[in-house]
Amino acid sequence: MKKYILGITMMFAVIVIAIAACSKSKSDPAPTTPPPAAGGANAVSIKNFAFSPMSITIKKGESVTWTNGDSAPHTATDDAGAFDSGSLATGATYSKSFAAAGTFTYHCTFHSNMVNAKVIVTE
Repeated sequence: MKKYILGITMMFAVIVIAIAACSKSKSDPAPTTPPPAAGGANAVSIKNFAFSPMSITIKKGESVTWTNGDSAPHTATDDAGAFDSGSLATGATYSKSFAAAGTFTYHCTFHSNMVNAKVIVTE
C-alpha cells in the first residue's frame, strides 16, 4: 500500500511540475530585443533543437543575436545568471551586448540536451 501511495504522489508531482512549466512559458512577457547585428554578424541560430554555432567569439562591447528557427519555443539562458532571453517563440530574436571579457556558457531551459553553448568575449 505504501508503494502505491508513493507512486500516486510522484505522478501527481510530475503533473504539477509539467503544468507549472507550461504555464510559465506562456505567461512570461515577450523579451525586448534590440535589432539584430548588421549583416548577420555575431548571430546564433536556434534550429533542430541546437544552437549554431555552439561557440561564438566576439569583442568586448559587441552583441550576439539569437534567432529561433524552430517550431518550439527556446531560451538562451546563461549558466551563471548573467542573461536570460526568456521564452523565444518561432522567429523571435534576442540580442545581448557583452561589456566584460570572459566566457559565458548558456543553455535552453526548456530542452535539457541544449547545453554547453558559449559566448567568448575578448578584449
